[in-house]
Amino acid sequence: MTEGGKRLTGGNNTSPKITIITVVLNAAALLPGYLENVTRFLSDDIELVILDGASTDGTIDLLKQHPNSISYWASKPDGGIYDAMNQAVKYARGQWVYFLGVDDTLLEDFKDVPALLNNASTVYYANVVYYGQPFYKVYDDYYLTKLNFIHQALFYPKGVFESYQYDTQYKVYADYHLNLRLWKDTAYQFEHLDKLMASFSEGGFSSTVKDQLFESQRDQLFKQYLKPASYYRYLNRTIGLLGALKRFILNK
Repeated sequence: MTEGGKRLTGGNNTSPKITIITVVLNAAALLPGYLENVTRFLSDDIELVILDGASTDGTIDLLKQHPNSISYWASKPDGGIYDAMNQAVKYARGQWVYFLGVDDTLLEDFKDVPALLNNASTVYYANVVYYGQPFYKVYDDYYLTKLNFIHQALFYPKGVFESYQYDTQYKVYADYHLNLRLWKDTAYQFEHLDKLMASFSEGGFSSTVKDQLFESQRDQLFKQYLKPASYYRYLNRTIGLLGALKRFILNK
């Protein structure tokens, strides 16, 4: 494993409010623009952790060029995006964890967030630019059957990852699976922040690859983690009233 960052030189001993985590693989073409954007937001309250999956394109050389901005970075093989994210959380010192793609862009409201994160049992979610349009949705139980929380909107308490990990059997929607579990977990609540956090990159991994396992289990996951009224409303939307009634009668 190759590693670097301010921590290794004694230059980062703070306890930040937020750890921005970015996992990368062969991202040399994107890293300069990403770092130019993100480093403007770093402070005693906001640190940056980057985990690289053993790139071969110059990514590591670029990381080495930023010893005074990246709190910690490491390069080592991983088992995919969600495995890398599980590993990266272990290096986070922030009270909240925020995952950002190397092709995403932070917006000015991000600077306001540290002061708004106050409850360690709350998963906060904010607004993002989603496919070119601001997305301001306040979620409820039923809306989770329509759309997962957008990853770049979420601030997870670090304590979440003491009890949970991303389930890597879900290749694309491990985050959806995690959010459903947290939504049902009475130890946590979700709270909306009316701040515009980031611009979400179009055409990413989740829009080009299908998660066949999640799709095969979608109905049962909604039944397990959401309220019955939301589940049967979802069934009515997807398979019609008769199909929903049949599922209700058969308790499926």
